[in-house]
Amino acid sequence: MDKSLIIARYNEDLTWLENYRDFKITVYNKGENLVDNTFYKVINLENKGRESHTWLYHIVKNYYQLNEINIFLQGKIDDLNCMAYKNPNEYLKKIKKYGFEASRYGLLGPFHWDWHVNIDKDIRYKKQWENNEISKSSIGFRDFSKKLFPKIPLFVATSYGGCFAVKKEIIMQHNIVFYRELLNILSRHKNPIEGHYMERLWCYMFTKNKPLIESIVDVIRTKIERIST
Repeated sequence: MDKSLIIARYNEDLTWLENYRDFKITVYNKGENLVDNTFYKVINLENKGRESHTWLYHIVKNYYQLNEINIFLQGKIDDLNCMAYKNPNEYLKKIKKYGFEASRYGLLGPFHWDWHVNIDKDIRYKKQWENNEISKSSIGFRDFSKKLFPKIPLFVATSYGGCFAVKKEIIMQHNIVFYRELLNILSRHKNPIEGHYMERLWCYMFTKNKPLIESIVDVIRTKIERIST
């Protein structure tokens, strides 16, 4: 099977990749410089744009020679709970259904289109927001989304954590200019608000809302799990 792992790393330990030598592995490193390993290629990048910049960089630079299945993962995946499979092979089991697979879907509804996707109210980002370490948007999440996808509905299947798998044929439904323009937007800041927007839009970009019903089921499932723990 023609399959690849595309890894966004800052300073994470990548020894877990040793278990997946049957994949073509590319590590995009935005921390201290790494050198090529015997089983993965390292590309050192400037630290900007969050993982969305990394995914777009990979797509643009490899648009005409993408692997059939492309799995985009953070440098550390065992701390993302339900938002990422701990074994990348799990992404391969259901990818035929939509040409896209995430470990758990979420749902964007009327209260999720906040201008800054509530980053300004999230305790994880509060200090960065107050110190202007996250860029602001002049148009907000909803208008940003509609500019990309004019017919995007109010209820949208989403995924979180920036971890997902997608087939080459699905990526190529959008032309390279589309991805280049997005890459330019994500290249303007170390931590652009658009990086948080993109995290929520990958699923719609590649599925056009096909997992909507599944996303509703997954939201209920996630809420039950949180209550029971």
